Amino acid sequence: MNNEQKIIFPIIVALIVAIFPHIGRLPLWIILWCAFLWGYMLLSLKLNWPRPGKNIRRILTVIGIAGLGFTYNTHSGQNAYLGLLAVMAALKPFEILSHRDRMITVFLAYFIVITSLFLSETLAITIYMLVSVSITTAVLIRINDPSGRFKAHLKLSALIMAQAIPLMILLFFLFPRIQGSLFGLSLAGTGKSGFSDHLAPGSVANLVKNDEVAFRAIFKGNIPPAHLLYWRGIVFQTFDGRKWSADKRAREYSVLPEGKNPVSYTITLEPHNNRWLFALDMPAKIPPSAKLTKDYTLRARRSVNRKLRYEMISNTIYRAEEANRWALRQLTRLPAGINPKARNLAKRITENARNVDDKVDRILDYFRAGGFSYTLQPPRLGKNSVDDFIFNSKKGFCEHYASAFAFMLRSVEIPARIVGGYQGGEVNPYANFLLVRQSDAHVWVEFWHPEKGWCRVDPTAVVAPDRILEGMEGALPPWDLPGSLARKYLGTIFDIFGSDILEQIRLRWDAVSTRWSALFEGYSYYEQQALLEKIGFTSGDWNASLKGLLLLLVLVGMIVGGYAFFVLTPSRRKPDAVKTYYVRFCKKLTRAGFERKPGQGPVDYAAYVSKKRPDLKNSITEISDLYVRLRYRDQTSQTVQAAFIKKVRAFDPKLK
Repeated sequence: MNNEQKIIFPIIVALIVAIFPHIGRLPLWIILWCAFLWGYMLLSLKLNWPRPGKNIRRILTVIGIAGLGFTYNTHSGQNAYLGLLAVMAALKPFEILSHRDRMITVFLAYFIVITSLFLSETLAITIYMLVSVSITTAVLIRINDPSGRFKAHLKLSALIMAQAIPLMILLFFLFPRIQGSLFGLSLAGTGKSGFSDHLAPGSVANLVKNDEVAFRAIFKGNIPPAHLLYWRGIVFQTFDGRKWSADKRAREYSVLPEGKNPVSYTITLEPHNNRWLFALDMPAKIPPSAKLTKDYTLRARRSVNRKLRYEMISNTIYRAEEANRWALRQLTRLPAGINPKARNLAKRITENARNVDDKVDRILDYFRAGGFSYTLQPPRLGKNSVDDFIFNSKKGFCEHYASAFAFMLRSVEIPARIVGGYQGGEVNPYANFLLVRQSDAHVWVEFWHPEKGWCRVDPTAVVAPDRILEGMEGALPPWDLPGSLARKYLGTIFDIFGSDILEQIRLRWDAVSTRWSALFEGYSYYEQQALLEKIGFTSGDWNASLKGLLLLLVLVGMIVGGYAFFVLTPSRRKPDAVKTYYVRFCKKLTRAGFERKPGQGPVDYAAYVSKKRPDLKNSITEISDLYVRLRYRDQTSQTVQAAFIKKVRAFDPKLK
């Protein structure tokens, strides 16, 4: 391998490793572009193929830029920037003509590695970034030491990374953080799908087909039972005959509902590009970055376009009041002339009901005994969707039951609204947290009770109680589950044969990743301010700030001092075994009366002693030849060194 191959090949490897995490976000033509150009460059190194000249490189650059323009048009988002970097990285190895070009290409690899933060901040990406940076640093060392071994370059790169860890930790905790993401970019990539501000037949059913993570909830105590795991997020109040809509102008409200049996937990919410946050019914705390609305839902101050972590307390037993009587009247309104059969049905079955509880129970009994079935693939409904569902299809998902139930409650003058969120979650047995996916999406109903306030009732639980206790896979047959949910059913088949190792690995890894997310991703502006106040950085207090500054200087001094002591201090060399045993050999001859003169080399000394003691000539010559061989030819030969040491130990000049 010539010098050019020793340098360019590792550079291309560093570029491939750096861009690998982004393959899923790049268009196919850019992936093929990089593979073709890098492959041609590697083959040209081996087969001496001609490389494109300056004019061809210019044409390729124009083609690449034009392709980016057609692909991304005017959308200059993260993917467009990443595509530009990939196109540049594919072309750059063709113009590596000098040391400066090599350095620029390596720095381009570093820049691509950094863009992995725009993809994710998970533990897996962090570990991959450390590996990628180590490889790129080894390539940087390779460029400046092309004659060395790449294994030694990797070892030195790992040592440099290890030396940087203490300073990295210090900067992580103390470097000033800003609220929100840097430059307004989302570090976690684009938002994942979730609830919208409209609810129509099929809305939640389509959402359930997505197996992406919605959020994780880490509990400080025991996880509540399944029938209490209702994650409140958005309230739909207005019905136009086809769909329910949320109030976009919901006023901020500061009075939390009364309650008991509090539960403390921390939510790590994935980005969904909307403002609503999720909390167990009912929230008993308002996070610093959120506000409470009149319908007792939490909304972020800005859209959640990056991963968000917040601490919550909820009361599982509560009393939620409604002081605005006009608002209650609004929640009994229905469009005129819509779903007449359902209206008449509700009035007929609640006729002569004693109170609100009796009316609610009678309507629930109708759903319980009405021959309804729970399915993810209900038939299409007509204009009067509630009538069509109740009297014709009788097959539906949670939004069908919630919509029909809320409609019938309003038909008998009971204020009702639909609450959207999630129900249940996957318990991780290796950590005290729930993994809630988009497939756990659910809607239920709240109705107003004059004596109890807002009460939750889930009509889906009447038709399919297993949905609440066991999740979606417990309520639907395996053939009706989407592929994302069938994994648990297939898992039970694998368990029969004892092959649940992969599932255990997945859960253990998810537990470690969640702890990582809570510790590192959750270290926000507010946590840093609390830490700085603990160590003395208090705004407005000069004495405390001075103490904090001194503490910071001490920490930096300890890191620098430790680095100087362990790294810059000359290392003690291991004893030279060859030299040690040759000195022992000379001492044995000195005790026999043959002292080695200053400046006398090993060959001359051997000849001098052999002349005086012919009986020792063979032994002295063998030992001296081995010593010279180890010193000037086979310095690393363990076999020769072992033979030399053995002969020195056995040598005895007293024997004749």
